[in-house]
Amino acid sequence: MQYRDTITPELEGEERLDREWENRLGAVREAMEAVAWAWTILATEIQRFGYSAERPVPENASFYSYFDAIEWEAREMSDSIYWSFSTEEREKDDRDLEEFEATYFLRKDYSRRIKALAFLTAGKSLICSIDEA
Repeated sequence: MQYRDTITPELEGEERLDREWENRLGAVREAMEAVAWAWTILATEIQRFGYSAERPVPENASFYSYFDAIEWEAREMSDSIYWSFSTEEREKDDRDLEEFEATYFLRKDYSRRIKALAFLTAGKSLICSIDEA
């Protein structure tokens, strides 16, 4: 009678799945960190206009839920900051954003808002790469 090992392939398959999920979770954590940086930059910048911001609290324990909540809040703050700029600041910000979107290269003289949007873009790219995997 010959012994056939059925447990080893099953364990190897489970290890492979564990590694895949850990890679996805790592990317989600990095995306959350990027969006958290964006939120912090924007929360600091919005104070310049006399407003304050409160970090969103996720409705449940899902990483995606928290990512979506904080990203949405950051985009809302970004819009508020933009419309609080003077006309000249908005014109410069528009040119800088257009340049950033074309090159994905940050310059020192970009506004904090553009720098925060760069973090949001990085976070969203990480999430999209997970969804495509």
